[in-house]
Amino acid sequence: MWGAIGLVIVIVVVIVVVSQTSSKTTKGVHYTPKPVSATVLHDLTSVPTSTYNTVGTGIAGAIDAPTVESAQKTLMIDGKPAVFGLFGEFCPYCAAERWAIITSLARFGTFTGLKTMQSSPVDVFPRTQTFTFNTAKYTSPYITARLLELYGQDNATGVHSVINTPTKQEVDLIKKFDSGSSSTSSGTIPFSDWGNKVVFSGASYSPDPLQTLSRTTIAAGLKDPSNAVTKLIIGASNYMSAAVCYIDGGKPGSVCSSSGVQAAAKALKIKV
Repeated sequence: MWGAIGLVIVIVVVIVVVSQTSSKTTKGVHYTPKPVSATVLHDLTSVPTSTYNTVGTGIAGAIDAPTVESAQKTLMIDGKPAVFGLFGEFCPYCAAERWAIITSLARFGTFTGLKTMQSSPVDVFPRTQTFTFNTAKYTSPYITARLLELYGQDNATGVHSVINTPTKQEVDLIKKFDSGSSSTSSGTIPFSDWGNKVVFSGASYSPDPLQTLSRTTIAAGLKDPSNAVTKLIIGASNYMSAAVCYIDGGKPGSVCSSSGVQAAAKALKIKV
């Protein structure tokens, strides 16, 4: 995997206790989220199908494919196949991953309430431009998405606090499917579970190419399949779209039958 923030998860009812490493005291680390502009939101959620199809699975070696789980009962929330994701506003790897998650899920439903965010200025890949799911809502006729910002931003001492609490069901999913990145960690962020069938533990690609780029520039580039950053975001997004098609019975057909999604499904050895 390209990177992740390691978690040590201890369950007491539904409380998650997380090990953290404080950074040196730094002023001005707090970022004020703002509503996503209409232009960025359009570019983010209306990526041309031709871009998805041209990019396919992206740049070989630059994107980590997810894990396909076998013999698992489909995760259901509110009567629909579900996606559960775990993130932190401070986290640079989450910052990169959100771009792919939003572009993918926008093919199956609608986001409202998305706000801007940037990763911590005192972590690796500082100030990676992104979004927060903390105020966002997602609706879809096909799936349910529960996208949880477990952690907030770094405060003035470089420490990030827990801002949302997973349910017991979600904690169980983390313990079962979030494989972690080392022997000292029982989990990672970003983490996303697509119906208990396809699992992403850690970032799908490095945040490094997003460094110094504005949110507007990244979003505007999503229409260009030759753009190097677009190849990362949309390559990962096709894997995620294939995961949705895998759990929702191949709907809608216009997305699930597209060549970009089919290329990702073939790479994962799943049928959608």
